[in-house]
Formats: sequence, C-alpha cells, structure tokens
Amino acid sequence: MDEASVPDLGIMSRVDGILVSVGSVAGMRIIDIGCGEGQVARTFAQQGATVVGYDPFIAPTDWVDIGKGRFRLATAAADTIPEPDRSADLVLFVFSLHHVPRELLAGALGEARRLLKAGASLCIAEPIAEGANQYVMELYHDETDVRRAAADAMAEFARPYFQSEKVIHYRERRTFNSFDEFAALAIAGTRFNSYTAEDVLSSAVRRRFNEMFAIHGCNFDLPIRLNIFS
Repeated sequence: MDEASVPDLGIMSRVDGILVSVGSVAGMRIIDIGCGEGQVARTFAQQGATVVGYDPFIAPTDWVDIGKGRFRLATAAADTIPEPDRSADLVLFVFSLHHVPRELLAGALGEARRLLKAGASLCIAEPIAEGANQYVMELYHDETDVRRAAADAMAEFARPYFQSEKVIHYRERRTFNSFDEFAALAIAGTRFNSYTAEDVLSSAVRRRFNEMFAIHGCNFDLPIRLNIFS
C-alpha cells in the first residue's frame, strides 16, 4: 500500500481515532487483547458495547456497568484467549500487538481470527516509530524492531485471511511542558516494559528532550497507524 495515499485524521486520541474509523459500537461484543489498565475497554463500554479486556499482567475484575454498556478485565495471554469461537463483533489490539513476544504473534493473530463472527472486524492500532517522541524514547526503550515484527506479522497472519483492509493515520497529542512531565509519564509505563526509572532520568534522555523542545515546543505528538481488517 502507498503510505502517501493513506487518509490522515489529524490530531485525535488513540481511542477516538478508532471510534471515528469503525463507527458506532453500541450493542457490540468487543474483545480487547492487551488491554493494560482498561482505558480502551472503559471508553468503548461507555459507547454502549460489552467489552472484555485481556492482559497477562493485570488482575481480573468483576463486570462494571458504565455509560450505556459494561466491561470487565481478565488475565490471559494474547494467544490463549478463553472465549468461544466467533463470539466477537470486534477484536482490538490497541498499542499492544508489538508487546506480544515474536514467537507468539502468529498465535495471537490466529486467536483474533478465531474469535471474530462472520463479517466482523479486527482493529490494530500501533504507534509509528518516528517523530520527536520516538527520538527521545529510543534511548531507553527503542521499539523499532518489535513494531516492525508486529507489522510483518499482520502482513503474514492477518492480511491474507480478510476480504478487505483499511489503513488510517492520525496523531495522538502529547504535550510536555518540562522534562519532568515527560519523565513522569515514561516512568509510569515501567510496569508493562523492561526499562527503569533510572534509564528515563539519564542525562542523555534529558538532552534529547531539550533538543526536541527547542524545535517543537511542548508538542511531542505520537503518530499512529490503524489497520482495520474486515
């Protein structure tokens, strides 16, 4: 696909970009794989969906009614989702596919296909490894290789199995008025990643942040590529 022809939604949150692209989710049953703390599951439930979020690093919760829908979180790896075949109207990987170990990517995307009802969609949102945020972050957490592996896995284990694919770009606004604000958000992510607070707070990271701040000001927008397979 010619990336120059891919539509760009501009500045949107990662969840709003998905909602705009897939349309109404009211009444849908959605499975969110790699759900983290459940932000995506919560937001989709507010829009009227029934959502189950799975992640190997979270504790399970009971059902929570919110907005017009409900959600719960459960513990499971991406390639072993304890749900029946063809039980989902939409399966999501939101900033999570590149966290799946390389040897499990085929299994994870196979699970997604198994879970989808006929005519349902698989939606994968992944950050693009470029821009000011990437330039600073790569010193302590360079995800270029794992994001490439996720893209390769989509090409091999998703694209051939669906009738259509829609690709959309947008950018999540990330505003940092100081290095301390940037570092605080990065350190909050250590729970799900292998870097440490000391890695983030290094003088080299601070120098790169200041370099980008001088060029871009407080905006460290994160580019996102959304693939919707139907």
